[in-house]
Amino acid sequence: MKRKTLFLAISLSFLLCTANARAAVDVSISVGVPPPVVFTAPPDVVVVPSGPAYVYLVPGRPGLYFYNNFWYRFHGGRWYWAHSYDGRWRYIETHLVPRYIIDVPTDYWRRLPPGYNRIRYNDLHRHWYGWEKNRHWDKYDWFKREQKRRHAAEFRRDWDRSLPDKSREFNKDRMKQKSRGKEKRHEGDGKGRQDR
Repeated sequence: MKRKTLFLAISLSFLLCTANARAAVDVSISVGVPPPVVFTAPPDVVVVPSGPAYVYLVPGRPGLYFYNNFWYRFHGGRWYWAHSYDGRWRYIETHLVPRYIIDVPTDYWRRLPPGYNRIRYNDLHRHWYGWEKNRHWDKYDWFKREQKRRHAAEFRRDWDRSLPDKSREFNKDRMKQKSRGKEKRHEGDGKGRQDR
């Protein structure tokens, strides 16, 4: 009987110790959910020239995007997604956010050209898939102009960043030399050729 009691006491203490050890190791990380987005009516959106896919953003509302039937939101340094702009927002890791959304400049909503085409919310939800499939916005001049303007600015920014400081100086000096060479050609023998 003493052996059974001793065995039972040891077993019970072992179970209690392992339960406490498991509780001490259990760590959970909670990411706060952003406050809901409140609009008096469903928001209009604008299409952003964002490469081969269409991304839509809400003008006047930084960090709120629609892409491929989901809403994405950048809030407090983190990304969230939902099925609806006023739906339940869920945390999403940055590497899972579509590249087309991440590539939209954070201040793009401020730099929209005047008269940029606004799209009604109901039209967006009714037609987004067909617009994507048929490349609908590529047919409009205002979209083409904005696409060229945006890609030219990105190219200049990326090109300038990719050059080391010495390469930038070298390219500037080279451009100065070319312009001096053109001046000398015009001064040459009067026929537009340089004497060699």
